[in-house]
Amino acid sequence: MRLESLLLLGAATGTLAAQERPPADSARADSLRPVLLSPVVVSVTRSPTDPGRVPFAVAVVPRDEIARGRPTQGLSEALVTVPGVLIADRNNPSQDDNLSIRGFGARSAFGARGVKILLDGVPQTLPDGQGQLSNVELARVSRIEVLRGPSSSLYGNASGGVIAMWTDALRPSDIELASRAFWGAYATWKAYVGVAAPLGQGTLSADGSSWATDGFRVHSAGETRRGSLRYSVDLSPRTRVVGQLLVAHSPRLDDPGALTEAEADTAPTAANPRNVTSDVGKTVSQEQAGISLEHRTGSGRLWNLALFGLKRDLENPIATTYIQLDRWAYGARAGSTHPLALGPRAILVTLGVDAQWQRDDRLNLSPDRTRTTRDQLERVSEVGPFLEVRADLTRAATLTAGARYDSVAFRADDRLLTDGDDSGTRVMAAPSASAGITLDLDPALQPYVSMSTSFETPTTTELANRPAGPGGFNPDLEPQTAVNYEVGVRGSGSGVRGPGPGSRAPGPTWTYSVALFQADVRDELIPFEVPGDPGRRFFRNAGSARHRGLEAGVALQPIPRLTLVGAYTLTAFRFREFRTATDTLDGNTIPGVPAHYVHGSVRYRGPRGWWVAADLTASAGLFANDLNTVRTDAWQTLGARTGWDGQVGGWSVAPFAAIRNLFDERYIGSVSVNAQFGRFFEPAPGRNVYVGVEIGPL
Repeated sequence: MRLESLLLLGAATGTLAAQERPPADSARADSLRPVLLSPVVVSVTRSPTDPGRVPFAVAVVPRDEIARGRPTQGLSEALVTVPGVLIADRNNPSQDDNLSIRGFGARSAFGARGVKILLDGVPQTLPDGQGQLSNVELARVSRIEVLRGPSSSLYGNASGGVIAMWTDALRPSDIELASRAFWGAYATWKAYVGVAAPLGQGTLSADGSSWATDGFRVHSAGETRRGSLRYSVDLSPRTRVVGQLLVAHSPRLDDPGALTEAEADTAPTAANPRNVTSDVGKTVSQEQAGISLEHRTGSGRLWNLALFGLKRDLENPIATTYIQLDRWAYGARAGSTHPLALGPRAILVTLGVDAQWQRDDRLNLSPDRTRTTRDQLERVSEVGPFLEVRADLTRAATLTAGARYDSVAFRADDRLLTDGDDSGTRVMAAPSASAGITLDLDPALQPYVSMSTSFETPTTTELANRPAGPGGFNPDLEPQTAVNYEVGVRGSGSGVRGPGPGSRAPGPTWTYSVALFQADVRDELIPFEVPGDPGRRFFRNAGSARHRGLEAGVALQPIPRLTLVGAYTLTAFRFREFRTATDTLDGNTIPGVPAHYVHGSVRYRGPRGWWVAADLTASAGLFANDLNTVRTDAWQTLGARTGWDGQVGGWSVAPFAAIRNLFDERYIGSVSVNAQFGRFFEPAPGRNVYVGVEIGPL
């Protein structure tokens, strides 16, 4: 059976309100009825856990929420129903979406910062905190787990939140083929094909995809090709080995840059003229390999080991510099989980260590590539042992506590000695801790309270970009730390209608969650630009800041075929102490994050496999600079999706179509924080449509 998710939402819930989808051969039957899937198990907590026992904000996004009627281009649509996660779609293939969790990561100019990203347990985040989505093919992701809030006690550096994606698949009985494609506005298209087959005692799977677009704006074309090969085998009923190889190549990712307010108002499809003249963009190739082993003993102990490596080649011309980067990264993760007993109470102890290494060969040239401006070798190593204990204090109360110590060493070897030797070493280290209590009073009432910390170093790129211009690393840039306090409640339930057993019908099925949090941040990393080098990001530390917020989510199925989904995020992120050479910014709102963000969805599944959904997203305006003198307008968009799940011959076939921004709203989708010359604004597309189809085995 396949499952159609209604949603798993919430500040700390993994309970999933779901609707069972009949097999294709019964698609004509009106046999849908709501069921409650419980318990759901999450593994983003480093040990398989009932989310009702987790004192942190955890959500699970299932396959249907990721892919049903969606283009599977990026996380901005896949995670729109998770409160606290804000993903600003820059519509800039060179810079990626701006991903932040509770404000952590909002500073990113490209890639992901402040958020740990995992794919099948293998980090997509480097030891210096840079995260890349190059190897993530959402068309094959089966579920996404999200842990919101500082979690360095589990994952170390750059863990203001965690996004773990999984590509689990059942072992097929024979060769199985699956494909997916969509075509949309701006000459955008994507094709995906996958194959899986039993091989020996294991399963071999391979897939490939190709995506291309002309872009909504001038100079915003891009193309990316991905491929993967995966083999999983059960060596015994308790031992599994998984090996995989991932490749990605983007021969063209144009960068249109940000616009001034006047340009965004009159010509939102335009590009920064300097970006067009200088052909700003990038070319990227990335390969990653990994192997993992998991073994469970007869006594219930769980042992796991993962080894992985990555190679990334980047060519990145910007207006003032031509950047070449040759990167190697590799590492290991080892851990074990041990169930113990203290009298009648159960205790679960998880311990392990993460170790990662990174080697960047960085070469910067003048725009015409005739003069070398930087030539240095950068090395990073991170080692972090950790321990977590989960203990049942009573039948309803569970205590979870964890600790970790991370040491991140940076070394730069300057090979351009005409301006002096700027080689040097920096070591940034910190302990991290977390503790929380959950009360499982009833499936409908599960309150929790917790405290956790995070530790986030500047990345090598942020350290190497020095406003003064010399090589080496910025000696003044310090790591960012935070202490997070959180209280929340979640619940789920279902009912029946009718006066007696013979006339009872399924009643409403629902989940909800609410979380309040406060994160006290020291040395928050803040981006800025300098007049002589516009478009290039530099970084400094704010003295202290405070992130306060509320996150709420609900999924309700009032009748068997109708689903209502809502997610709301309220933020109040402010500098407490921040002085620059020219300004006092104490009390100002941290730019780049809206105060209010809401998403709502109405979904109806009709008879004979037909379905339709309407999606409303609204955002308050946000500040674009630390001075709080530039602010975008609030916006709201409405979209609709529809499709059919059926059978043609011996295949399941699911065509779909969608329209986004139905009323052609003009709005700013993202901002370039603290940009020079007023170039803050990155417009979002107007009304646009796409169609697609997914074909797979029955």
